[in-house]
Amino acid sequence: MPEKLVQLRHIIRRLSSRQRQKGQSFLELALIIPIMLILLLGVVEVAFFLGSYLDLLDLTREAARFASVRDPFTVQTNTSLWDCGPAAAGTEIPFDFYYQTSCVFAPPAGSAMCTNPKFCNGLNSFIAFNPATDDIVISVFTISNALVTNGWPSPDGYWAFSDHDADTTHNDNWKRDCQGNEVRTEPYFNETHVQGNLSTSASTLNKGFVGIEFYYCYEQALALPIMNNFIPNPLRAHVYTLMPLPAAQPSPTPKPAP
Repeated sequence: MPEKLVQLRHIIRRLSSRQRQKGQSFLELALIIPIMLILLLGVVEVAFFLGSYLDLLDLTREAARFASVRDPFTVQTNTSLWDCGPAAAGTEIPFDFYYQTSCVFAPPAGSAMCTNPKFCNGLNSFIAFNPATDDIVISVFTISNALVTNGWPSPDGYWAFSDHDADTTHNDNWKRDCQGNEVRTEPYFNETHVQGNLSTSASTLNKGFVGIEFYYCYEQALALPIMNNFIPNPLRAHVYTLMPLPAAQPSPTPKPAP
């Protein structure tokens, strides 16, 4: 009888131990699942951001390609004539280098995002441009004897969409983050930055360059409250492209100031 009692106690201890192990496993699982879920959703949010970033980068490259084969000194001072087109039959839209280059970032004609008829007919099918926070900055540089001799348009050396669009309330968007705090005073492409990246080889002695920058406020797709404690929402995305511009190369005669 005592031997059977010992065996019974041993069996009870084993069952109790297994139950405690199962309970501990369930507790550990309950603690880990929320963390794993947050990490998974964070990866999804990063994927959305990278997708938007690549779309923005493609747009800056397309805008730089557009600008690289055009004349930066073709400028219209009458902003009421600016239009991304297409022009009506029998009419012609005056060409403005800076505004027409920014039109690459406009939504395609006929799309749901095409709310401003003067800023449509572009290549931007995915990114909703917000004139209250976003911005396009275009800079042109003339290189003579491996030195940056001019930055166009004068006198600032850059052209910002927010300073020339119909919205007169939100200017200099590129200077601020998405929360409205001023975080920069010069565009990324400025004479000092370009000069610092020039080589002294013969191929860079006399050149022209155009710099395209896009400042975009990315709204988190999932908008997780816990992520907002670490990452601002919206988050400023800044993409840029620099490309040769033959029309800005130095010439024997001075270029007219835009």
